[in-house]
Amino acid sequence: MSAADAGALWARLKQSGLIEGDAPATQAQLTPWYIRAMLGIAGWIGALFLLGFVGAAFAVVMKSAVAALFAGALLCAAATVMFRGRPDGDFIGQFALAISIAGQVLIGTGLGQLLPREIALIAIAFAAVEAGLFLLIGNFLHRVLSAAVAAGALLLALGIWGFYPYTQAIVFAAFSWAWLHEFSFPGRGAELRAVGYGLTLLVVLELVSRSSVGYLHAAWPSSGAMAPIGGALGYWIGAALVGAITIWVVLKLLLRQGIGVAQGPGLAALAAATLVGLISVQAPGLGMTVTMLLLGHANGNRVLAGLGILSLLAYWSYYYYSLEMTLLQKSALLICAGIALIAARLAMRRRWPAGDDQEEGHA
Repeated sequence: MSAADAGALWARLKQSGLIEGDAPATQAQLTPWYIRAMLGIAGWIGALFLLGFVGAAFAVVMKSAVAALFAGALLCAAATVMFRGRPDGDFIGQFALAISIAGQVLIGTGLGQLLPREIALIAIAFAAVEAGLFLLIGNFLHRVLSAAVAAGALLLALGIWGFYPYTQAIVFAAFSWAWLHEFSFPGRGAELRAVGYGLTLLVVLELVSRSSVGYLHAAWPSSGAMAPIGGALGYWIGAALVGAITIWVVLKLLLRQGIGVAQGPGLAALAAATLVGLISVQAPGLGMTVTMLLLGHANGNRVLAGLGILSLLAYWSYYYYSLEMTLLQKSALLICAGIALIAARLAMRRRWPAGDDQEEGHA
């Protein structure tokens, strides 16, 4: 619809008394996605050529901690200026993103040389840098990456300090809180969504890393700061916390929808959440992926719901073929979980049948 047609339509609606006020400002026409993709790729190519051109200088810079920190801060500052100067430019946005990533690598290198034996302290300092970049640069993709890296650095420090068995529950709790409060802070929705997506990436990464190396980590001999707090029970406690967070999320969603906990549907939902939480003690990924799917559906976020479905299928596929349990034990667990879930579904249909009139009213 052209601007003239839109103005005429607004005048007719206003004359009919259906709307009030002046017509909204005409939005600028969006660039087609394929042109934006080409501009983004061109930005990365330009940034890579620039970084390759000064690669020799970077090699010299990386030998000095002070020089690496100064060069990294300079690149991040340049990226901030580019992002703020052209916040909607696809070429400049991708170019600045590559420059910022290079600056962050240099800052991490400088911190590593400055504090060679203090990995936890390096992680905390790098998390503070990422938090600063999150606040300074308003680009959504950059904020997602900054949130993910900052949270990952904090988890690394917690793991070194002996909280490794609980890091999965910690990131899962932060992820759940961010998506539950997506609409709770007017004017801060974009920042909170960026944090949520960053934590979503970290939750998926935690599923992969915990599944692949977590059990090897549990078998390592306890030594120094790397000894897990809680001993062998720490991993069971962490898995139980994941299940408890799943129940908490379902409770919060019920309250948000105005469904009483003492009512039939509320009790059924909490019973199903409790069942998933109990299964999560043995398979923590189930509670995490189901919660991701629930939050995506409750918030109307198809991306988050799609990630939840893919993560759920991927986790169960991996879990069945992993080696921390025998196939017989896992098969029994999966069969019992499936029977319990199907029984819960049949009980819900029998106790609260959805008639045609109800479905039509809901639609």
